[in-house]
Amino acid sequence: MTTQKIGVIGAGAIGQLMFNLIATQANSQTDTAVYLIGREPSSHSSTLQFTDHSQSRLNRTVTVLGQNSSELAELDLVIICVKAYQVNNLLCDLLPKLACHCHLILLHNGMGPHLNAAKHLCGYPKMGLSLATTSQGALRNAQWQVTHTGNGQTTIGHYQGQKLATSLKDCLSQAIPELIWHTDIITALWQKLIINCAINPLTTIFSCKNGQLAEDRFTKHIRKIVEECIEVAKADGISLSLPASLEMVYKVITLTANNISSMYQDILQQRKTEIDYISGYVVERAAQHQIAVPANVNNQQSIKALENANQSNAT
Repeated sequence: MTTQKIGVIGAGAIGQLMFNLIATQANSQTDTAVYLIGREPSSHSSTLQFTDHSQSRLNRTVTVLGQNSSELAELDLVIICVKAYQVNNLLCDLLPKLACHCHLILLHNGMGPHLNAAKHLCGYPKMGLSLATTSQGALRNAQWQVTHTGNGQTTIGHYQGQKLATSLKDCLSQAIPELIWHTDIITALWQKLIINCAINPLTTIFSCKNGQLAEDRFTKHIRKIVEECIEVAKADGISLSLPASLEMVYKVITLTANNISSMYQDILQQRKTEIDYISGYVVERAAQHQIAVPANVNNQQSIKALENANQSNAT
């Protein structure tokens, strides 16, 4: 029986979480192997420490494929879990090294990189591209230590090229809790984008945890952000409901009340944020349709100002 090979690139919290979930499933099968793909030129082994919901710890020895590894050409699926702003350069470097039939799944916050990814794949007609979003919670405690902090829905859908093989879909379905295969993935991504637009910038600008956004002082802010997103989505051919979208936002605020948003964490740790692929994507699409989106423009500009302040303090 031929072994199907899966690579996960991006060793952040979500990348390590996905690797561990798939590796656990792969260990119960003889026809699946899973690898991490690192930034180093050559391959090496590392020990990952994974803590699950019940606080049980598992140490797992993993092969990390280097950027120049010949084994990249043997992968059937690569799940890309890097930051949105890293996707384009990564694909330029990675695509020529993969098998002609390899399937890609983009899993990151925000929207936009899928457009360039689709252009790249025009030169690789036997490849396929799927897009994904997840509400799984994970915290990276150290370079090779990750804790699974909460289950949430993961959504994957086909976007372009060859479809993902049934055997690989089955493997992911068995490995990832609450996984849904969506036939209209762009709508699902817009729904997640609205949540990110409402929560990430506001928690960062006002230096608060997610749950504090339920306070009355944020009601008008959130409603205006969501209204603008829905108008832009409609111009892009995506029909979304305002009441349902607001309900989703406040549900996430409640479920993640004690969380510090990823964008707020990026600012606290003086890292670049994904604002240009969250509020910025809405602003960019709005400009294409000549729609005014002042709340999202303000959020993008405010986060960029915080990024610039971090850079000034670092120099």
